Amino acid sequence: MLRSTRSIATALGSAVIALLFLAWGPAAFAASQNWYSSSSPLTASEDGTIRAKAYGTAYTKDGMLKNHTFYRDPHGYNRGAYTETTYSYKTGGPYGEQWGIETGKDQSARNTTNSWVDQYDADDYSSRSASQGRVHVKTCEDQYLSPDPCSRKPYFTFVI
Repeated sequence: MLRSTRSIATALGSAVIALLFLAWGPAAFAASQNWYSSSSPLTASEDGTIRAKAYGTAYTKDGMLKNHTFYRDPHGYNRGAYTETTYSYKTGGPYGEQWGIETGKDQSARNTTNSWVDQYDADDYSSRSASQGRVHVKTCEDQYLSPDPCSRKPYFTFVI
């Protein structure tokens, strides 16, 4: 009798640990996406010269879509590299669920150094009736009398 009670307790303990892992483990991974890296960053170029670099992590937390970015001006041209984060949401409409326009533009300060600077951006989705959200990112160089050269604009999708 004692042996079967221990077996049941061991089985129940293992089941509880497995359920805890399933409840918390995968959700953490599904709610965070690293984009690019310091050794292989997202870049903005003009005339074959890289003008701005960035990498970071997009994630969900506490009813918010968030983006933590590191960015820099690789040459220190004193024009200033910056990042821009926008958000979009998939909501119901007369034709079913559709992606809305990008909203909530967050733009970082200008970084005129060759050092990585970090930036945190966020958008509150808790009051939206959305099933998914996207974090859109780009990096650019601020230029005075011409359009800013910018990187491509990748996005990262989350179930919210």
